Amino acid sequence: MLLLSFAFCYLAMTGLALAMSRQHKLLFSVALSESRTRLLRVGAALAMLVGLALATAELGGEIGIVIWLCQLMLSGLLLVALLAWQARWVLPLVALLPLGAGLLRLF
Repeated sequence: MLLLSFAFCYLAMTGLALAMSRQHKLLFSVALSESRTRLLRVGAALAMLVGLALATAELGGEIGIVIWLCQLMLSGLLLVALLAWQARWVLPLVALLPLGAGLLRLF
């Protein structure tokens, strides 16, 4: 369940990055509208809350929050590294992380 929490943290950080016009143009080559910015920010906030809920459900309140904050930091670091190194890997990773977490949960 912690990998799924990390996937939601990465999704949230990606949403916040895409809410900035420079990163949005880098990945999509189109201008960013005000409504899309709002939608990305709200989606990122919801993804953060889901990641927090998953981490606290798995580890309890105190440790779950600390682990969630570490996951937010690490997902942000991963996103920054990918944006600087291979920007085209950012969006596929948004889909592959939850898929991998779901597969691990099945086995």
